[in-house]
Parts: sequence; C-alpha cells; structure tokens
Amino acid sequence: MITDPRHDYAAGETFWLDKDLALARRLNRILSLLPRYRTDRRWNASLLQRMIEIGQRCVPDIAVLRGQARIRTIKTEAGPINIRITAPPQQEAAGLYIHFHGGAWVIGNARFEGGLAREIALECQVVVAVIDFENARDDRLDKTILQCVRATEWLVDHLGDFGVDRVVIGGESSGAHLGCEALLHLRTAGKIGKVAGFYSMCGGFDLQGSPSLHKASRDSLVIDAPAAVANLRRLTRSLSNSLSHGPLHADLRGLPPSLFIAGSLDPIVDDSLEMNARWVQQNGNSRCILVPEAPHGFNRFPTSLAAKANAFARRWIGDVIRTAD
Repeated sequence: MITDPRHDYAAGETFWLDKDLALARRLNRILSLLPRYRTDRRWNASLLQRMIEIGQRCVPDIAVLRGQARIRTIKTEAGPINIRITAPPQQEAAGLYIHFHGGAWVIGNARFEGGLAREIALECQVVVAVIDFENARDDRLDKTILQCVRATEWLVDHLGDFGVDRVVIGGESSGAHLGCEALLHLRTAGKIGKVAGFYSMCGGFDLQGSPSLHKASRDSLVIDAPAAVANLRRLTRSLSNSLSHGPLHADLRGLPPSLFIAGSLDPIVDDSLEMNARWVQQNGNSRCILVPEAPHGFNRFPTSLAAKANAFARRWIGDVIRTAD
C-alpha cells in the first residue's frame, strides 16, 4: 500500500506540515537554478570521488580514533571489502542494520555515511555495518554486486560476533538496488530467515529505466534524467541476463517486510512505487511513503521534511527488528 504518514505510528503525531512543504519548495527553487549531476560521465564521478577522499585524508576519522566505529576487512573472490561497523554505545544491540550508500553506483564510500550510521545506531539501538564496496566507475557493476552479496552473506553468517540474531538490509538510491540484490541472494542461499526487513530511500530497482525516468527531462531536479538512462546502459553491459533488468523484474516471493520512501519529484519515483506494488502482490508485507515536494536524495537536504522522513525510517528499522518473529 501507499501510505500517507501525516498521522502514522503514534496517535496525533504529525509527519509533515504546510510549513515543511513551504521550506522544501524554497529549496527546490534554488535547486532548479543549479546544474544537474550527469551520472553517465565518469570524469566527474572520478573528480568528485577524489575530492571526497582528499577531504577525508585531511581530517582524522574521529569516530574510529575514539572507538565509536571500526573497520573490518573480509576477503572475497571479488577482492577485499572493508565494512565500517558502528555500535550503539554502552547498549545491548537489538540487531544489525546493513547499509549500502548511494551515488549512482560510481561515487561515495562508507566513511561518508558515518553520521547516518551513528544516528541509526543510537536511535534504533542496532549495530550498523556500512559496506565499502568498490564503485563501478569502470562500468563493472557485476563486480560491485558480487562484493555486496559476499559482504552481506558474511555478516549474516557472523551475526553471533555482534551479539544479535536479526538483521535489516537497506540503502539509498543505487545502494537500495545493491541491498536488494544482496537480499535476493540470501533467499537463494537459504539464509533469509535472519532478515527482519528491507528499507529503501529513493531506491532504483529498474535497470532498464522506469517509466518516470524515461519521461523525465534534463530539467529534473538534482540529476539529469537522460544522463541517468545512459548511465544504466553503461553499467548493465557487464551484467548477466538475470541481473541486467534489476530487482523489479525478479521473483520477490518469500521476502521480509519492506519500507520504500520516495520523493514525488524524483525521476525514478516509479522504481519505488512499482517495487512496492509487486512486493505487496507477492508478499503482502510492504508499504510505500510518497513524500511531496521531494526530489531525488531529498533526505540528505537541510529541510524539516527530510529530518522527519529520516526519523520515520529509523523508527521503522528499530520496530521491525524488535517485532521480528
């Protein structure tokens, strides 16, 4: 079902107000004046990633130095993978949340998600594992998916190391696609029983491009829609037929409860709407929240609407872990 969460989770609680939407509209007017990000250009992805890494090298990783986060490296046939682990301080964890960062499959890293990981760990009282997969700037999305699958499987096999027995898998944008592929692999491997839920924020699940993406123009906020279609064409060349269409076209039976949050102004909004519809059809245990005045990646913007959407998601993660059978 599609949920309007104006009065959800707690009686009398308001999710968004007119003033939240007004603030979002003001930000959108600013975004409309800025250049759109072309996800199909590898030189700009390399430049942005280089800037991120230089900035991180210039600033000590305080969370790691203070023992608030640690890095675990595992070996796989797709190469070594770092997993950034953040635990709730002085609290017994209720479960594990495995997170996959966004970035159109070509930019971003686990350290960049440090703030988000701390918020989830504190509020949900869970251990947060952020997968530091290799970005596919060489268009080898098959290798990226394999790394994510192997890292997720390793974490599920070692839940006892974290003192938990339940896990939620999730991600943002392209990260939601990677997390869903990992989830589908766990089902195939007979290891889905420990997974309590799946969470997606602005996720992309149709690698052929959803109807909303193909209809969108270069004027869509934040990302250039035609360039996003071109990016998908580049990345899917490395994939087998079973993966090249994306999770939207996969068998979704036997999957745990899911939450999809999407922005109404996002060119890939149909990915979340259609994924939710198929999840409900095959499992009956999914919900989708469509947020008005919200472009792609809105949850990272400095608006009250974003803060409320993120808080809603964190509460869902905590609840689904604690209420799992």
